[in-house]
Amino acid sequence: MRMPDVRRDLRATSDALQRDLEALETLEEEKRGLALDDPRLNELANQIEEIATRVLARSTTQKNLTEVAVAAGAGGSIETTRRPASDVLAEWRELERRADSVEPGSAEAAEVAVLLDRVHDEYRAAIEAAREG
Repeated sequence: MRMPDVRRDLRATSDALQRDLEALETLEEEKRGLALDDPRLNELANQIEEIATRVLARSTTQKNLTEVAVAAGAGGSIETTRRPASDVLAEWRELERRADSVEPGSAEAAEVAVLLDRVHDEYRAAIEAAREG
């Protein structure tokens, strides 16, 4: 794996982890406020479990990428490595398609909304960085 690829992949994995963790926090906060007999409680718990499974897999990927980067003596940091705007835009489009296919008001819809907010922010930052650089 070439060094630019490992840095880019490490950044993408870290960004995805942060988005998933934010979605977990949002859904968990919502779940905590529901009455125990609320039918959404189970739906939220299932969505949280699905996201947690992704977090575990991505943390393993991140560990492996980190080992490659360290062994190769990569410079910089995850924070200073940006994903190309085209990659962010592709993820944004995929999330928009996903948003169109989920049940409005569902736990998955709530997750997608959080993920979309994060991707919008990342895309804006990528565009601003491109203008400045």
